[in-house]
Amino acid sequence: MRILFIHADRFEYEATKKTRYAEEATDAELKGSFGDSLVCFISAEKGDEANPAAIAKKAADEIEDVATQLKETQIVLYPYAHLSSSLARPEKAREIFERLEEAVRDRDLEVHRSPFGWYKAFDLAAKGHPLSELSREVTLEEAVVSPPEEKPHAFLVLTVGGEEVEPEKYTSEREAFDVMVRKEALKEEYPPTGEPGYHRLTRKFGFKWESLSDTGHMRYDPKASLMFDLVADYAHQVAQDLGLPVYPLRGTNMFDLAERAVAEHAELFGDRLYTVETDKRSFVLRYAACHQQFSNMADWTISYRQLPLGAFEVADAYRFEQSGETSLLFRVRRLNMPDLHVLCRDPPEAYDWFLRLHDRIAQEAAAMGRDYEMLVNVSSPEAYQENKDLILEMLKHEGKEGLINIYPPGQNFYWTVNVEYMIEDAERRAREIATVQIDVGNAERFGITYVDEEGKRRHPIILHSAILGSVERYLYTILDTAVAAEKAGHKGNLPLWLNPEQVRFLPVGEDHGELVEEMANALVGIRVGVDDRSTTVGKKVREAKQDWVGYVIVVGEREAQAETRALNVYDRQADKDRVMTLEELREEIGERTLGAPFRPLYFPREISRRPEF
Repeated sequence: MRILFIHADRFEYEATKKTRYAEEATDAELKGSFGDSLVCFISAEKGDEANPAAIAKKAADEIEDVATQLKETQIVLYPYAHLSSSLARPEKAREIFERLEEAVRDRDLEVHRSPFGWYKAFDLAAKGHPLSELSREVTLEEAVVSPPEEKPHAFLVLTVGGEEVEPEKYTSEREAFDVMVRKEALKEEYPPTGEPGYHRLTRKFGFKWESLSDTGHMRYDPKASLMFDLVADYAHQVAQDLGLPVYPLRGTNMFDLAERAVAEHAELFGDRLYTVETDKRSFVLRYAACHQQFSNMADWTISYRQLPLGAFEVADAYRFEQSGETSLLFRVRRLNMPDLHVLCRDPPEAYDWFLRLHDRIAQEAAAMGRDYEMLVNVSSPEAYQENKDLILEMLKHEGKEGLINIYPPGQNFYWTVNVEYMIEDAERRAREIATVQIDVGNAERFGITYVDEEGKRRHPIILHSAILGSVERYLYTILDTAVAAEKAGHKGNLPLWLNPEQVRFLPVGEDHGELVEEMANALVGIRVGVDDRSTTVGKKVREAKQDWVGYVIVVGEREAQAETRALNVYDRQADKDRVMTLEELREEIGERTLGAPFRPLYFPREISRRPEF
């Protein structure tokens, strides 16, 4: 913070025009006329934002010190952006000035503050003594105060029957639940045991760090890119399949922190923000699809007859994770969140759709071969009591207990219930994947309304949900599931719809190329590769298995001569050779991928034409 002190014989100002950041002010506050006074021209700077209370206290100390030297009791605080080229965001600067006014008044000084965010004309007559003009710089390093004591969270295990048990006294029949309890409630976790097993598979399929970017940013080779797009397609498909209107949206990833709604939402999110500074403004990179969807929906005219309705986007989101904690796919700084927001008229409708979303999340976990454990966060003890019946109903749907995390009272959350769905990964760690949340604050914050039966405008309840989790975490779960299968003695495998190469034909010799081309063309809507290289069949088979191809088919003289065209097919999922006709293979693949999205190969069919990724 920079302060220019003027000991004045006379100081007058008049506000002439609002800026977009202007605070509301009465006619009396828009003008000021003072005789003997200490006028403080003040610029709040970026570095002040981290602790507005502390910087205000330190600045008040400086003002009191100068006022004491000058024997002056009348103080005028005048926001003046021209003292610094590194200004605080307007919303934060306004908060700092409000805190400063209060802190100066606490020192028994008569204080007046000109309104923030207005163009103003002023007239000043300064006294001529040596101390009539002074400047001070106040830094946050000097302004450090002890942080408020963090109140503890209350954890309990809630059983299906409604019994509440202290976490340290509870042992579940499921190791995965105990692992989650140790991590979240008891703050214990299995120590790392070296490189996670799934990292081997990220290399296999082309998920990598981008060395030319910031820590935690990924790049995707063709196989990885294909898998990514298939998951994004599937997430959209799942949202559209819920049984309510879901509107796909798109927009920007950068939002102005001078906007009250954006700044308040960012404040609630915490300290993992990416920001972009321009010459005059500060922006936050979104950390979910909330900003864009809420901005869109605030402009919609919505009737109660149209609710519930949803909005959906696979949104690029940015979270400033600790550099030492980033992990491919699981913890990244740029992620892609298939975010669904459902607008509901009232609590009963919100509770109904909350349970529907919960059931779909559990269904998608089962489709991956996984079972989620539930960490149920509630925003206060009151929110727990108000929503306990809903939580119990959710536990009954699953037939198992949940871990309840009750936040201490006094924090202004926009949500009441937030469920984190966790797996126990192959390294015996609890890992959050999906989520659903009840939001009771952002509709008002962003101005989202609907017209009720009586023609009155009301704010809906918003359900936030990432049914699959982020695209990256869904892929992480798929790869971790394969690693867990390998540890259990089974063949590592991908869901066939997600496998980059579903079928590969291996011609024994050049004479079989035409037949292979005919077979490959017959498998319409299936990703088919052909190993056309001049190398041994044994090598072709080994590499097809190393690439995790779903079905591997050797085509030689026997297949060319056979009237039935019975094929010897290696089935990776079954981990065995099978005899099938081409038509039987096509039908089986159709059954195994029924209802899943499809995209063609992102690389040439022929192995000889592919670079080494």
